[in-house]
Amino acid sequence: MAGQKTMSVLIVDDNDMTREVLRVILRHEGYIVVGEATDGDSGVEMALRLQPNIILLDVVMPTVSGLDVLKKIKEALPKTIILMVTSNKDRDTFTAALQNGVSGYIIKPFNAGTVMDALQLAIAKAGK
Repeated sequence: MAGQKTMSVLIVDDNDMTREVLRVILRHEGYIVVGEATDGDSGVEMALRLQPNIILLDVVMPTVSGLDVLKKIKEALPKTIILMVTSNKDRDTFTAALQNGVSGYIIKPFNAGTVMDALQLAIAKAGK
């Protein structure tokens, strides 16, 4: 995929295994993982400081929910591609995320193929 090697990614998820699996998949595909956060507050701080092209954001986290993090990041960095990573298939959650500018979803459990499909679709929609 053109340009993917220069695309930076921030992973925000409180689950160590999820972050590790996403990191391995992304690095294998040539993305630059610039940071990892374990909660919403540090995720917002890292997003503002690092300004990655892409953020993979868990919905359910301690302290601040992924939906609240999504709102804060989209206000500050509106062009950032954000994909929600969740096992939550609740319609209200999807609706709230869409209303706040989410670029796509990665549903848990996932594999490398589903992660890359979701990521490539979001990048294509963003025109990057």
